[in-house]
Amino acid sequence: MSFVDFAELKTRVPIEDVLTWLGIETKKASNGQLRGCCPIHGGNSPREFVVTPSKGLYFCFAGCGGGDIIKLVANHRKIGTKEAGAEIAAHFGKGTVTAAGNSTVPGKGTVPQNEKAGFNPLTYLEATHEAVQALGVSAGTCGHFGAGYAPKGILRGRMAIPIHDKAGLLLAYCGRTVKGESPTLTFPNGFQAADVIFNAHRVTQGELYLVRDPLQVLTAYESGIENVVSFLTEAISAQQLEQLASLMDEKQCESAVLF
Repeated sequence: MSFVDFAELKTRVPIEDVLTWLGIETKKASNGQLRGCCPIHGGNSPREFVVTPSKGLYFCFAGCGGGDIIKLVANHRKIGTKEAGAEIAAHFGKGTVTAAGNSTVPGKGTVPQNEKAGFNPLTYLEATHEAVQALGVSAGTCGHFGAGYAPKGILRGRMAIPIHDKAGLLLAYCGRTVKGESPTLTFPNGFQAADVIFNAHRVTQGELYLVRDPLQVLTAYESGIENVVSFLTEAISAQQLEQLASLMDEKQCESAVLF
């Protein structure tokens, strides 16, 4: 049996064509993204399902996750990825070829190139650790954010995620559970989590997404959604909302969608 070259398939078949094929309705937003109700879990919010055509990726903010055209077809039709790839190839007449090899991904100690001086980055974090992969975060995304599994230190046994101020200065790391234990997030002694909006230093002009957990910021990025922030506390104070309003005004964000 022949194998589908997933990499070639994803470069040749636009995700918009796959949406049409599957009968998924979306509307175009001002930033070039497409939005609609999630067809995977049958959602009813017209903003929860976001497609980024320029990257060939989709993401559901309601919990279905995201991915490329192959994962979209697999999740929508409730089939395996190999079968999904074969169906796409057959429908769009792209044929089947031998499978492509694995690409190289970052390993341990990945630190973003744009990391600014401040708190010393942790160079021992493991971007390819299976516990991190199980959360739906690839080594590439870990590399972009400077995150990874902490095998030692005060965050040992957790996913360490760097926290920056609005200017991009590294302030500290939070520890995100990988096993479901409580609390979900831990912080260094003395760190005031309510004073920071996670990922604020990467916000750009346009619509902003606010999610509940820094992990959701990473998984959204994994699926092509970059203008996403989260608070670092479960309860949200009036002061934090003022911080968000100030950030949106400064970055000229037209609106914020909450998930």
